[in-house]
Amino acid sequence: MRSPVVLAALTALLLPASSPLVAQTVWPDEGPRTWAPRPTEAAITANDLRTRLYQFADDSMMGREAGTLGNIKGTDYIAAEFKRLGLIPAGENGTYFQVLDYGRSAYVANRTTLRAGRARLVAGTDFAPLPPNAALGVSGAVTFDGVVPVFAGPVAQAALSAEQMKGRAVVFVGAPAGGQPPAAIAAARAAGAAVLLFVSDNLPSTAFTERVGMKVNVAGTMGGALITSGALSRLFGQAASGLAAGATGQPLSGAWTYTYTALEHPVRNVLAILPGADPARKGQYVLLGAHSDHVGMVRGAAPDHDSLRAFNTVMRPQGANDRVSIDAVTPQQWGEINGLIAKARAVRPPRLDTVNNGADDDGSGSMVLLEIAERFATGPRPARSILFHAHAAEEKGLLGSAWWTEHPTVPLDSVVAAHNMDMLGKGRVTDVKFGGPHSVQMLGSRRVSVEFGDMIDSLNAVRDEPMVIDYSWDRTNRLNRFCRSDQVSYIRKGIPTTYFSLGYSRDYHMPTDEPQYINYDLSARVARFVHDIASTIANRPQRLAVLPRDQQDPAARCGG
Repeated sequence: MRSPVVLAALTALLLPASSPLVAQTVWPDEGPRTWAPRPTEAAITANDLRTRLYQFADDSMMGREAGTLGNIKGTDYIAAEFKRLGLIPAGENGTYFQVLDYGRSAYVANRTTLRAGRARLVAGTDFAPLPPNAALGVSGAVTFDGVVPVFAGPVAQAALSAEQMKGRAVVFVGAPAGGQPPAAIAAARAAGAAVLLFVSDNLPSTAFTERVGMKVNVAGTMGGALITSGALSRLFGQAASGLAAGATGQPLSGAWTYTYTALEHPVRNVLAILPGADPARKGQYVLLGAHSDHVGMVRGAAPDHDSLRAFNTVMRPQGANDRVSIDAVTPQQWGEINGLIAKARAVRPPRLDTVNNGADDDGSGSMVLLEIAERFATGPRPARSILFHAHAAEEKGLLGSAWWTEHPTVPLDSVVAAHNMDMLGKGRVTDVKFGGPHSVQMLGSRRVSVEFGDMIDSLNAVRDEPMVIDYSWDRTNRLNRFCRSDQVSYIRKGIPTTYFSLGYSRDYHMPTDEPQYINYDLSARVARFVHDIASTIANRPQRLAVLPRDQQDPAARCGG
């Protein structure tokens, strides 16, 4: 059976423009397609969130992917709101922005050479330079002449002396590992090797393809490259199987240059401060954050909106987290899906959807951030300062929060606590397990500071608007949940941090993640909860007690 998405796309082409379908809702959680903006108020309200989110997650924002015009428009909006509220810029050079080193990088093919003796090795066929890599210690721009190669053996077992490796091209069998490299690589780097070569017959086809990502700065001039087993034989005159550790080969000469160009549309953190009222504590900060970016436009064929939602309702209740093959759908499930599509067709024609709007992820968290900022800016000023941070490029690998914690615009040890808000738009019982009108998922509150979690629970017990806190994700870390948002960057620096969310839904990382499906009443309720937590911390006489590093949950650092 064909995918209902394909059937619906065909239907969209055949349906008469004059179809008399009545404009009404299809889904139980569906609100209006549009919302007329209105002035926001000091209180945190559902209608304020509607006014903000319908603008921020509009099709005109083009999915707010980092490095695009849509993301610039989104971050401009956040900065303009910070300014309107009278918050102090906390970015760079007196602005609300902190620009990341994020751009286009590539090797220059006609400036990449490698010779073994007089024999020229062919770039892309015999060898491929490694991109700059801080973990390996290899640079992107190197030149070496007459360097002697020394065979080290398998990368996981090699053990040459420092004297054997100093100033030489150290040749390992096997590709370098990601993350923490084997001890032999670290030893070669420490010994002052000139080049690291790794024997692999799987040279990347993208070695000379421009990539978009963070600029990697590596001190020193040690190079790194993959070489084929055939190239190894030309270096040493025989295959690796006949070589002993410490064997040397023909002198190597080579050079390669790695270019970096900043993007036309820079990737930016947006930062602002509400100064504290107490002179003795205003130099300490309570940080509130959410990420401003999403994943941009739909790649490939655009799906029909309602058909995609029908499929996800039956087969992917957690959206892109649920990877389901079309072939795995049973006839009964196809019946359910097509029944939902038929219901939609009785209400309105197909609509091809080309934008990943990111209303929930993380337009909801970003607009909650602004609502909390307005509440603080118009209410009694707390003793400590409040730092508002709209993180950049979370979808590219938590880049904005990681960049800021390495290049902080306030002293890092002055941050008393951090609150990360990601996906605060769903949470209905039909969306998530344990969902409901008072629910919130909370992760990490006791991983660095037990007192942080205890304080939140104590506060929640006496609030007029208590929350039902779901700690289940914190206990199990299903889907690697904790390691997939910006709280990780703060936890790695020993900052007490809590992650607030309403969970994954059928619209997660889908073009159906649009403002009309957001649970604004619950989102506002969570926003008031986070505001009260931040206010309590900002006014406490003492900072939160932090566990010694060896007693903090190592899993919370997610390998960092």
